[in-house]
Amino acid sequence: MSHHIVEAKDVYFQYPGQHKAVDGISFRILHGESVGIIGANGAGKSTLLLLLMGVLFPDNGEISIGEVPITKKNLGFVRQQMGMMMQDPDDQLFMATVEQDVAFGPRNMGLDETAVQMRVTTALAKAGVPHLAERSPQRLSGGEKRAVALATVLAMEPDILILDEPTSFLDPKSRRRFINLLQTFHHTKIITTHDLDMTCQLCERIIIVKGGKIMADGDAATLLTDEELLDSCGLEIPLSLQDRPIFRSRLRPENQAEKPIDG
Repeated sequence: MSHHIVEAKDVYFQYPGQHKAVDGISFRILHGESVGIIGANGAGKSTLLLLLMGVLFPDNGEISIGEVPITKKNLGFVRQQMGMMMQDPDDQLFMATVEQDVAFGPRNMGLDETAVQMRVTTALAKAGVPHLAERSPQRLSGGEKRAVALATVLAMEPDILILDEPTSFLDPKSRRRFINLLQTFHHTKIITTHDLDMTCQLCERIIIVKGGKIMADGDAATLLTDEELLDSCGLEIPLSLQDRPIFRSRLRPENQAEKPIDG
């Protein structure tokens, strides 16, 4: 059994009085894969992440890590295997200093103080922010907060990273630094995002969701150039792929229907 395999089997979830947020979703993510889950607003991406983390539980179907189903009884095991970085880093940073925030998880695991400090030092180094240890999280820039939030997750030493819109609120330079940082990690990564250019760089596979259903699941380079599929799901071809020769050729005048000129 591999504790790194994430599997959803015919999963349904509906908020009270609303339509199905997750409507019969099934997938299997293997150890070491980097998978982007993309879709327009309201597609069901965030709900799916909450189901993966055991914050919500399916109305029907099953989600498992390895062969262990995600249930209230098994949440301790699940949280050891998976770590989630939330869309807004302020939701994860609430202590007086960065060091205290990063130490919070390991301390709650019951580790002795020597082990806690080792985890804090290692996590801050991996996130590239050891110099921020004594700073107040509320005094940090958006990019610094994002890196520290990642460090709080890394301190738990999960095998699987769950990332919800990891580049949101970042300026271009901070975004580039954070993507470069994520590229150094060999964890299994599950990423929900609207940043499809980031998806091109980080994910070999994508799952496209619409209305709580999976519309496509496959090779990122192939699906992210399928203009018809993306358009039907409220998405567009990433800007970085629009410069490819295969895409430019489709935009040449001879490939476009002539339009009447208003006179």
